[in-house]
Amino acid sequence: MICFTLFMGWSVSGYSQGIKFFEGTFEEALAKAKQENKLVFVDFYAVWCGPCKQMAETVFTDEEVGKYMSDKFVCMQIDVEKAGWQKETAEKFNVTVLPTLIFFKVDETVVSRLAGARDKADFLNTAKVACGEQLSFTKLYDRAKSKKDLADMQLVLKQAPDYVGGLEGMEAQKWIVRIDKLYADYAKAKMGADFINKEDFQIVSKFNKKNVKDDAVMDFIAKNLETYMNKLGEAPGILLVEYNNNIIGQLAKAGKEEYKKYLERINGELEAAYAIMPTGVLTPYEKFKYYYDGMYLLSYKKDVNSYVELMNKYLAALGDKVGANDYGEIAQNMYVMTKGKLNNEQLGQVRDWLVKAMQYEGTGLIDRINFVTMLGDTYKALKQYDKAKEAYNQGYMEALQIENKMQSAQVQMIMKRKLQTLELAK
Repeated sequence: MICFTLFMGWSVSGYSQGIKFFEGTFEEALAKAKQENKLVFVDFYAVWCGPCKQMAETVFTDEEVGKYMSDKFVCMQIDVEKAGWQKETAEKFNVTVLPTLIFFKVDETVVSRLAGARDKADFLNTAKVACGEQLSFTKLYDRAKSKKDLADMQLVLKQAPDYVGGLEGMEAQKWIVRIDKLYADYAKAKMGADFINKEDFQIVSKFNKKNVKDDAVMDFIAKNLETYMNKLGEAPGILLVEYNNNIIGQLAKAGKEEYKKYLERINGELEAAYAIMPTGVLTPYEKFKYYYDGMYLLSYKKDVNSYVELMNKYLAALGDKVGANDYGEIAQNMYVMTKGKLNNEQLGQVRDWLVKAMQYEGTGLIDRINFVTMLGDTYKALKQYDKAKEAYNQGYMEALQIENKMQSAQVQMIMKRKLQTLELAK
């Protein structure tokens, strides 16, 4: 379960204005809506979800929102973690993001669906679409497709993640293809000075392919990076770094020396973008050259010993600026890219790097869990079962500190399974 922060439970009904939520079951809400000729609105939430509380305090309490929703809907809240009909209803409608806001007909047909917190305007717009007072997503798409109106196309692309996110199977795949085509047409038509704005950049960030060489939109951003960063800050530069690194990595793994061409862009047209990234005592080019040359050695050349030699040179070059993630990343690459097919000496090197990674304070919790889990896997491969058990137990204890309860439970389950498998391996 994803939540787009911890706090005590709240009650919207305690406010004098805003939405008055129905107290009863989902089935009772449907029956009441049928009797009153209304739709049903459900706020799926959890008591630990910060964005859920944000909507409860800033949107659901708004007088205009309360009046409209009371006139048109029977409104209710469902705690996705409360055993019984509430949890069952959340599972029935595949609620995996919090808050999830769903507008139903009385026969349980989903009319509209939003994943994640929304501001007042966005929320009311979706409610009005559900009531037929504004164009539905599908009708807006049809109009945008036929008229090629850029404003309509932009609106469709902004709404697409919520609409498509509520679909499943072939229906979802069909719409993914449609939206990808609409985005390509939109970007081609809009690319120019008017394309450099916050809304269009957000659309690019969501829909543009990040693994296609010489992509026209990414090239446009690169050529206009100064303007982009003046208007939007560092985000366009970060997107370019992510894109270029994906291409370099893709080519290096495939054994294509063409990766070096894209590596050289770091010192060329993408220099300003990479300057954003903190790389310590090394230049961005030096840091990523070590990284991707190592990837080439591992994935294509299958030369583990040369990789170890290169990475030790990399660590030496970092000197006293080396950190937990430096050790952790090179260990992870070595283990994952070889699929764990390492001899004991090589496994010992992975172990040593991970042990050093675990010695640093201030490492992020998820990173620590990843490192200690891999350390357990490495000890298991070395048949050092007691140390593997110790590492997995540490991972389990670290998982208890994860604020997101669903994520915490998932990681705990992974650790339990690893401990069970370890017992069988002994």
